[in-house]
Amino acid sequence: MKKSLLVLSVIVLFIPIWTGCVQKRILEELGLIVIVGYDPLENDRIKGTALLHQIDPEAKEKVQVVVTTGNTSKGIRNAQNREVSKRVVSGQLRIAMYNEKLARSGILSLTDTLSRDSAISDTMYVTVSKGSTENIITHRFPEISNIGTYLFKMIRQNIQGEQISSCTLHEFIHDVYSVGKDPVLPIIERNGDEIALNHTAIFQNDKMVGELRVDESFVLKLIRDRYRAGALELSLDTEPFRQMKSGIQTDKINIVIENIASSSKIKLIDPSIPSFSVHISMNARIQEISNELKLGDPKVVHALENEIAKQLVRRANQLIAKTQAVRSDPIGFGEVLQSKVRHANLTDEKWREMYPKAKVQVDIKAIMVRSGVIE
Repeated sequence: MKKSLLVLSVIVLFIPIWTGCVQKRILEELGLIVIVGYDPLENDRIKGTALLHQIDPEAKEKVQVVVTTGNTSKGIRNAQNREVSKRVVSGQLRIAMYNEKLARSGILSLTDTLSRDSAISDTMYVTVSKGSTENIITHRFPEISNIGTYLFKMIRQNIQGEQISSCTLHEFIHDVYSVGKDPVLPIIERNGDEIALNHTAIFQNDKMVGELRVDESFVLKLIRDRYRAGALELSLDTEPFRQMKSGIQTDKINIVIENIASSSKIKLIDPSIPSFSVHISMNARIQEISNELKLGDPKVVHALENEIAKQLVRRANQLIAKTQAVRSDPIGFGEVLQSKVRHANLTDEKWREMYPKAKVQVDIKAIMVRSGVIE
């Protein structure tokens, strides 16, 4: 009993000391970074642009932009603290944006620093910018009060709508270190007061080596992920429908499919070449079509399914050839090879030499489950 009382007394004695050691964080005294951008300078220096959210009822502006320079991201952070009245913290960081020129030279040192910061969530988004990140973050958009929060919500809803692939810090770091699979990141572009995600950057490890259009990004996601939503616009050849005496006079049928549900299976056929097969099953709804077709006729629907599948196969082959040309494997064929061949001992250098010579056979089965609007 005496020992229990002694232990309790010691604990009570040290409680004020422990609580005194905890660093107090009063929100009104902090500058919360929401978005940070990095641009390259001469002599390997980097310019960092940070947008801080201020929780201060007396502040005229709810956001503050700080532009500093340094050799490292931590050096930039220290410089930011020397230029503002509130202590800069990264607990609310939602987006890290890297200038395309910087991304092409490699960004692992900058992203790795973020991943090692315990205050930063590994679910934050990593992006690439067309042109200066400073010009995006410092620009005053008429309809946007906080560009950091706006971009975070825009990227999140496009990921949820399956228009772009997920681009969290955790996923980027994972793919950088994975042998046989390379990262992809969305590219942010500003045109005047408009901002958009029209392209996707493809990487070799942490270095950007090319970019994909929106339609190419769709096919990339179709091959490497499962679709549960999303929409796609296609232009189909009308020749198969003319043979049915449909009365079509135009050369192309413009069609929009949505509510896409798909699954993809990649198989290793021959490790010595290497060769792979990709089989994709896809169900979708015809949301809009530019020509009057008898969608109640099974033959017409079957012809549509065949034409959609043929065009997607063609696009998939073009996408794979494009990634092979820049020796980037965002699909992850190398991971399949590594997992299927015992003692493959695959390295980045070895796969960079093998991937351009790889043979890939793509097969897509498209099923239209419902029809929508006809114009």
